[in-house]
Amino acid sequence: MKIETKRLYLLPLKAEQLALATEDYVQLQRDLSLTSAESELDEEMAYAMKVRHRKVLEDPENFLWLTNWAIISQEDTCIIGFIMLKGCPNEAGEVIVGYGIDEKYRRRGYATEVIHALTEWIFQNPQATSIIADVEIDNEASHRLLQSVGAIKYKEDDELVWWRISRNR
Repeated sequence: MKIETKRLYLLPLKAEQLALATEDYVQLQRDLSLTSAESELDEEMAYAMKVRHRKVLEDPENFLWLTNWAIISQEDTCIIGFIMLKGCPNEAGEVIVGYGIDEKYRRRGYATEVIHALTEWIFQNPQATSIIADVEIDNEASHRLLQSVGAIKYKEDDELVWWRISRNR
């Protein structure tokens, strides 16, 4: 399965691909028939891959809701970032997401395109009523992005701001 937008593919990584991402990122890109943009993941993304890998192994039937999705540029045939789902809709109908776009691909509208596409896919599930993203307080670009896609800020502390995209926006 993959989600296709005008310029991107979103590809959910399977358990073995999540493991390979941290062991040999270049090989993962080769296995996906992609151009190698980066030789290794940064520390934060490598940690996220390991967490997602463990979650997918614990519940393989729901891997689409537990994995990192590679964001692939159709034009450059390379991974330009990732968006992760942190579980199936919870009791409140919330789906928690996190995302990152490689620095050299930022400010081109890719994150907006990804959020729109994944939002559409998530809301095909009748249990999903909202999407939650927590963003570091000083990440102004992500705050602007979430606001532009219709997210509402609903909580804040010293480090993070929580945003909600509701099904009925």
